[in-house]
Amino acid sequence: MLIGTLAVALAATGCTQTTNTPTPGTTGNTAGGSFTVDDKAVGPAPEIQGAKKGGTLTILGSTDLDRHDPQADYRGDGIMLYNQLVTRTLTTYYEEIQPDGTIKTKLVGDLATSTGETTDCKTYKYTLRDGIKFEDGSAITSKDIAYGVSRSFDDSTADGPHYIQQWLTSSDYQATYKGPYKEAGKIAPGIATPDDKTITFTLQSAHCDFPMAAALLTTVPVPQAKDPGPNKYDSDLIVASGPYMIESLIRGEKLALVRNPNWDPATDPARHAYPDKVTFDWTAKDLVVQSKRFVSDTGADQSALQWDAVPTEALAEVVNGPAASRAVEGDTVFVLYVNINTTRVTDVDVRRALIYAYNQDAVLKIIGGDKAGKPASTIMGPTVPGYEKFDAYPKPAVGDPEKAKALLKGKTVNPLKFCYRPGTPTREATAAAAKQAWERAGFKIVMAPTDATTHYTIVGTKGTACDIITSGWGQDYPSAATVLGVLMKGGNNITPTGNQNLSYFDNPEVNAELDRIAALTDPGEAGKAYAALDKKIMTDFAPLIPSYYDHQYSLTGSKVGGAYLSGLWGSPSLQNVWIK
Repeated sequence: MLIGTLAVALAATGCTQTTNTPTPGTTGNTAGGSFTVDDKAVGPAPEIQGAKKGGTLTILGSTDLDRHDPQADYRGDGIMLYNQLVTRTLTTYYEEIQPDGTIKTKLVGDLATSTGETTDCKTYKYTLRDGIKFEDGSAITSKDIAYGVSRSFDDSTADGPHYIQQWLTSSDYQATYKGPYKEAGKIAPGIATPDDKTITFTLQSAHCDFPMAAALLTTVPVPQAKDPGPNKYDSDLIVASGPYMIESLIRGEKLALVRNPNWDPATDPARHAYPDKVTFDWTAKDLVVQSKRFVSDTGADQSALQWDAVPTEALAEVVNGPAASRAVEGDTVFVLYVNINTTRVTDVDVRRALIYAYNQDAVLKIIGGDKAGKPASTIMGPTVPGYEKFDAYPKPAVGDPEKAKALLKGKTVNPLKFCYRPGTPTREATAAAAKQAWERAGFKIVMAPTDATTHYTIVGTKGTACDIITSGWGQDYPSAATVLGVLMKGGNNITPTGNQNLSYFDNPEVNAELDRIAALTDPGEAGKAYAALDKKIMTDFAPLIPSYYDHQYSLTGSKVGGAYLSGLWGSPSLQNVWIK
């Protein structure tokens, strides 16, 4: 999944190490954890000790979501926002904080009564719960889910995840079915709705991780009669199925959520919905000023939560002051990258030179040191099953411009267009530091800031003129297939729009190996194979620069309870939050 605004440097955003252990209902860090499947989970969700209903929670951020259309949303914070507050899916996750601060993550049936019935991992059957409704009181049926999945095939939602679409058809899924706008009256191949309570999926091959993919927003139900058409389901027209519905949305500024009167907690094993209202405010662009507001902790800010990380300039005051007790901190699932467009920068030694010249030390100092991240050298992050530490390009943290110059000797390299996500002083500073590092090695860099809210849409368009592209990525669920299988898979996975392989890397040998590993039934064997492939890709092809493994450090107001860092989404979770 795409990184959101939490990591405020290059792109915009597991296990975490604690500095304090929270008790249920408090704000704090989380550490370690476990993953289980619970096919007997029923609503309501377990009550949080000390929590109460009422009040308004305000989330202060700096950048709106790229997309608000559920099927088109691929930012981790956006998936979490909609999954925990506004919409429901066939399956979902419940994170239970243990007394020692670890997280016990459970995959449960959400709209469905279980995580799915299957005998071969090719056909999955889901039975819907009784009493599930949209915000207008109409019943949610299997046909609404089938329509939601079907609209994920359309070009207008190509920015979203592609797993289920590809599993139902092929990698080039749009060649088989173009979605319900272009093929009116048809639902996606492989989906059947024999009655309003039953939906089945017949996949082209076995995918035993389908229940986890079904927890992504791909399976959000959409009533066809309320769908205004392509690129229009991005506003307050969204029909809520979760505990909150959209009261108003001003793109780039604010999103206001109020209670959905037709959400029944007895049908929901994962959501609490303690606040009466939740407001997202993206107008507080200056993160230093924003952080100082949390330190001061006055007025409405006492009931607020910080969506972005505390910037470097404000860290000393926070870490050494009383506000540190209100920190939400930990390593996230995300890795920050600088992608090298291999269709434009075709010489692997030029790509290697870019890696050697890159100054990780400067970037990390700008974003806040170890409170913001740790130097990366791998494509897979430490939270990914099978991760193995290696460094194909050992160098000082400040980079090795002489090694880069040696690789460039005798080569003619055209000026490189550097496309980065703007929007905050920190992002501008890290981009400038990267430019300076590359230019000291002899590169000519043309700065090309994109747009803060549509960065991934711009750089994810095939044929982009960008040579170097910033991004961040985290596993969609616990499998390296959702990292290497997305970021490094070429062939038909590279589509006209909505690409996540921003290096546009396409190697037949690597593609074949990714297919082979994806078919392995032993997770341990698959993890080792993915780790070996990670090393091969970096060593032989150098398609990107791993910048840093993300670490989150943000604040809450003193009246916010139940906040913790989600081990799934890398954001402060909204699942248990309540106002004191």
